[in-house]
Amino acid sequence: MKHSGHSVVVGLDRSTGGRAAVEHAATLAERRHLPLRLVHAFEPSQFAIRPIASWAAEVEGAVRNSAERLMEDTLSALAHAHPELPVSSRLQPGSAVVTLLEESRSAACVVLGSRGSGDFVDLLVGSTTLHVASRAHCPVIAVPAPKDGAAPRHGVVVGVDGSPDSDDAIDVAFQLAAETREPLRAVHAWTDPALLGPGVMLPLVYDPVLVAEEERLVLAEAMAGWSEKYPDVAVEQQVVRGHPVGILVESGASASYLVVGARGRGPLRSLLLGSVSHGVLHHANGPVVVVGRDI
Repeated sequence: MKHSGHSVVVGLDRSTGGRAAVEHAATLAERRHLPLRLVHAFEPSQFAIRPIASWAAEVEGAVRNSAERLMEDTLSALAHAHPELPVSSRLQPGSAVVTLLEESRSAACVVLGSRGSGDFVDLLVGSTTLHVASRAHCPVIAVPAPKDGAAPRHGVVVGVDGSPDSDDAIDVAFQLAAETREPLRAVHAWTDPALLGPGVMLPLVYDPVLVAEEERLVLAEAMAGWSEKYPDVAVEQQVVRGHPVGILVESGASASYLVVGARGRGPLRSLLLGSVSHGVLHHANGPVVVVGRDI
């Protein structure tokens, strides 16, 4: 695997999405025959207003004790549900983002809940997930909390735009499809030049049919050679006219994984997390894999 780390790392917190992430990571680690690593970072300073020094110490001690109980309970649950899975843990005071980015340097992937556990739990994606997805040195899988009565998921969908990050996303998507023995659908969305935004000039002659054929070639060229490397993966290529975020979210609505590159080929390549990957993280209802080039 391109990002062949030593373990599957999962960020542990008390959110429903966080619990789903732990189970997803454990299943993934077993499937790949890799150890699982639980990581929980706690920040006492965010709770301690420090009206008096002794109160601050008591608060910090309580926060640490709570973090230790969370880790112990999770390790116990994993030992019961996955008795053969090797599990290690790291309990770290400080920033969750910094800790997880450090872990990402030697991880096969980092799995996180896609909803936060802080004061703004109504946000669609937690700030930790967004920051880690934008800067991690390995693929990041954002897992939402499961919904009651949801149908089983099947297949892998990958967004393709011809960029270097997109190429890496294709690599990861094929590997996921191969290891899950599920089909892969490569989706390339394109929009009219007039819809690309202010400052983008419309060509003097614009033929949607010709543009559609050019976009089909973009997808075909990006996918060339992959089926030879993964002959057992059934592949479908789809070119769709429409906004990439909406198209990808709809295409991946029932998929086991929706894979996107961290940054696309748009005008804002300097952003750590591109607008498409950011939008997909916010709106997708299933697991999203964000793949970036090592930073």
